[in-house]
Amino acid sequence: MKNKIFSSLMLLFLLSQIIIFNGCKEETNPVTPPSEHVEPEGWIIRDATAKPILVVWQGVIQTQWNSSAISDTLIAPLNALSDHYSIKFLDQNKNLFNPPTNTDYSLGWVIGDTSALSIVQDSPTDYAFHLKGKKEGKTTLVLQLRHLGHTDARTPEIPVIIQEDTTAHGEPIGIRISFEEDGTVLANATSTNSTGVIEINKDSTSDHIMVEFYDEHGHYFQPEYPLHALGYEMNPTGIFQFLPEAAEPWVFRIKGINVGTANLSIRLMVGSTAEFISFPISVNVR
Repeated sequence: MKNKIFSSLMLLFLLSQIIIFNGCKEETNPVTPPSEHVEPEGWIIRDATAKPILVVWQGVIQTQWNSSAISDTLIAPLNALSDHYSIKFLDQNKNLFNPPTNTDYSLGWVIGDTSALSIVQDSPTDYAFHLKGKKEGKTTLVLQLRHLGHTDARTPEIPVIIQEDTTAHGEPIGIRISFEEDGTVLANATSTNSTGVIEINKDSTSDHIMVEFYDEHGHYFQPEYPLHALGYEMNPTGIFQFLPEAAEPWVFRIKGINVGTANLSIRLMVGSTAEFISFPISVNVR
């Protein structure tokens, strides 16, 4: 009798565990439900002016969009960065919508020949990028909407041509500071060293001073604004005042406050992130 009771209790216990196991398997976490899948019908790659430069609709790269011809190929400059490209999605009615802001999602890509092309992002969390060519030729690029380690959506293989562009530039490795009016160079700086000094009299304000960045190939440039902005840091404070020119994003003036020497570091800002920080440059107030 005891054995029958024991066997019955064991059977009930096993059945209860099976029910619990099967019931839990189908449930989701009520506190943190899984992210909804984003399934765009189309992709639009836009330049810094928000102009569409490539459109994918229902898995097909378009050659006409809004009654206008549009390229089915991207161009990457050799040893330099392309324009800033950003991504928008299209719903089933061809309405634009933004990529998801949920951190479960991210932009991914597959490059056909990684020896010919690379992707450079100003911020790893943005759905935006630059193309950088490594060698002349052709390859392909597939853009992906990544979600928790897998791909929710992707483009077809987008043709990419890599060619030399003398007007393009690479990532900044240094700056040149000069008077805007006559081009007199005041200082140069990389991230590890600097030469030159900016001098100003106490209670005086300098002429317009211009900042130019340069890449590893010696190309001088001023980045796209307002995607990029000029930042700075003074150490110590109280020796001089940094005066940005509102209408000229890469120009500033210096005003002498107290006699002494302080350091000025120039920053290339993308949002709240510094893409480049110069080695401190001396500012001498006489």
